[in-house]
Amino acid sequence: MKCVIDPNLSKKPAFPTAVEVCARLRQRGAEICMDQSLAEAFAGIPDIRFLHPDQLFDGADFAIAIGGDGTILRCAEKILAYSFAHHTPAVKLVGINTGTLGFLAAFEANELDMLDRLSSGDYEISCRIMLKTQMQTDSGNSAYLHALNDIYASRSNGRICDFAVAVDGREIGVYRADGIIFSTPTGSSAYALSAGGPVMEPDLSLIEMNLICPHSLFARPMLFAPHRNICVTYRGVGGGGLSVFVDGAKTTVLRNMQSFTVTCSEHAMPFVDCKGHAFYDALNGKLMQPLKKTE
Repeated sequence: MKCVIDPNLSKKPAFPTAVEVCARLRQRGAEICMDQSLAEAFAGIPDIRFLHPDQLFDGADFAIAIGGDGTILRCAEKILAYSFAHHTPAVKLVGINTGTLGFLAAFEANELDMLDRLSSGDYEISCRIMLKTQMQTDSGNSAYLHALNDIYASRSNGRICDFAVAVDGREIGVYRADGIIFSTPTGSSAYALSAGGPVMEPDLSLIEMNLICPHSLFARPMLFAPHRNICVTYRGVGGGGLSVFVDGAKTTVLRNMQSFTVTCSEHAMPFVDCKGHAFYDALNGKLMQPLKKTE
């Protein structure tokens, strides 16, 4: 069993958690690998192979991300980049939460006994759909980008903006809002939730569209089938442009009458669920926690 350990050392508990993860996996005879950039930080820990990013996931069974949801997202991006470059299936992703919410995590840092299940096969795989977007830019060059959580757009100068939305070539509306979010079910508990969207089971295959602070009494989130092709055209006046973000990373700025498309990606991300009900534990124990404290 080969495991790639990907800790976020900016999270204080991540380093001791990673050390313990390595010790537990070593006891089970696992091959342990890390990015070569971590060689200095983990120099005193035995039996770790430090590899170049291009070789890191070669033959790996699991990638273990240690940190918060952002850490797990970044690890998913690395897995996907490797999968694209080498035309291989995505490595199974295990999230260990040392952050705040940890909605994407398989278990918490105080539940490391769950690592035994990786070698015994006592776990489930949740294949999470991803979104794919293509931007229209001034240069005429375009590339497809993939998102596990969401793709959203907002005015660069913070002002309200107008945009038209078409589905499979048919316009469904022209909206005025601070921005627009397209979310996977995995990302429904992130930005889309804060903007008033529903929480969806992560195993669903749907695309959620949600407006950010719409200037309307009647705007509501919409759900689309995964095969739909959704096009957003910016109708901007004045400066600023429309900034487009893919999983929180700014990718481009669109000008008046430029557009981007959103559809379901042909790729999915395999998440390991060691409990069989990790999503519901997170929903009940984390998002509902403030409500419980007031009871």
